[in-house]
Amino acid sequence: MSKRWQQLGKNFSTSDDGAIAVLFSLMTFAMFLVSALAVDYGRANDMRTRIASSIDNASLAAGRAMLDGKLSDGEISDLAKKYFRENVKSVKKLGTIGEANVSINRKAGTVDIDVASSIKLTLARVAGFQTMGIPVSSSATYKQRDVEVGMALDITGSMDEVVGGKRKIDALKAAFQQFADRIIPDQQDAGYRARIGLAPYSAGINLGKYASLVSEKRSTDGCVTERRSGAQTDMAVGSAIVSPNPSAFLVSKDGKDDIDNSDGQTPKGAYTCPSASLVPLTDDKDALVRAVNNFQAGGWTAGHFGIQWAWNLVSDQWGSTWGGGGAPDSYSRVSDEKLIKAVVLMTDGSFNTAFHGDKATNGNWSKTQAVSLCNAMKASGKGVVVFSVAFNAPLDAQKTLKACASAGTGYYVNANSPKELEDAFNGFAAKLTQLRISK
Repeated sequence: MSKRWQQLGKNFSTSDDGAIAVLFSLMTFAMFLVSALAVDYGRANDMRTRIASSIDNASLAAGRAMLDGKLSDGEISDLAKKYFRENVKSVKKLGTIGEANVSINRKAGTVDIDVASSIKLTLARVAGFQTMGIPVSSSATYKQRDVEVGMALDITGSMDEVVGGKRKIDALKAAFQQFADRIIPDQQDAGYRARIGLAPYSAGINLGKYASLVSEKRSTDGCVTERRSGAQTDMAVGSAIVSPNPSAFLVSKDGKDDIDNSDGQTPKGAYTCPSASLVPLTDDKDALVRAVNNFQAGGWTAGHFGIQWAWNLVSDQWGSTWGGGGAPDSYSRVSDEKLIKAVVLMTDGSFNTAFHGDKATNGNWSKTQAVSLCNAMKASGKGVVVFSVAFNAPLDAQKTLKACASAGTGYYVNANSPKELEDAFNGFAAKLTQLRISK
């Protein structure tokens, strides 16, 4: 019996089965721990990504507010924190979200946001790890670009109609004021300029004191019509015109009664010269609002006039004509991403009025010239951004303005009520703000 116990003891002392079991247990635990950490790390990484996205949204809101110039640093900080809190709500179930610390530096154009958060670990808790810290920070520099906007605004007779309980012309006035408030800050940062020019149109366009210069001194009522040969270009007219010049603009007596029968009508005596006149680029918001508030509706719709002169307002070819503070900056600044040149088009009716050419030649139709002008200003080397809104307009007008607008979301709107018109103008202003800042 003693020999048997001796043999059992000897076998136990020389067996390695226990060591293997211990080693296997350790390796199993280690693999479990690694897997647990991997699972929790994935959760933490997801949380970090979602917090970073919320910070980006808050930073963008702060950047826009900083460039708008209407809020104090404290108000901008509060705005950023509000955006962060709203966007991060869905992440709170994963862990503890710290308060956003926001720092604004207007001179440098920077917005810094720091957030200290932590996530509750799950499987890794068996190893004694309870939480994992997730610090997230963002430092964004917003480079602001100058803005020049030429606005082709419909003041034709149909704008006197009532839609949604309000005259269309009054809806335009309200929408423009909101647009101007958003584009031109009350206090512009040093070195930054935002300017708007106005090209109100009907069956003619009133250039006021500039009409004589661009018409070979032939305009007697302040209005002009198309160029010779209907050229779609922003080429300026020289100041010393002594003979017929192909770049000069014609006047009513040069043309026929409405040669544009694109809408099936050929009215007699279509030409009218509107009382509202062109306003070169300016940052005088009050003067712009006063000018628009004085608009009166009347006349047919030569929409291509509005487009031509809205383009001319922002074209560097016309600097010497407008002069002083109304002179547009160079197209080269657009290429250098230091400037945005934009045109806003608005109509409530078909472009149905033109004065030169043959009725059978649709190349002279107002809508055809309009689209050609839009394509020319959007082309490489010009780079004008085109926004357009059809306001309670027929399908024909909708097609024309949609073809004119720049490609992408937010550049064309079909509005059918005063509220939708305001939303369209506010959307254009927001898009311009988005375009003029970069991180």
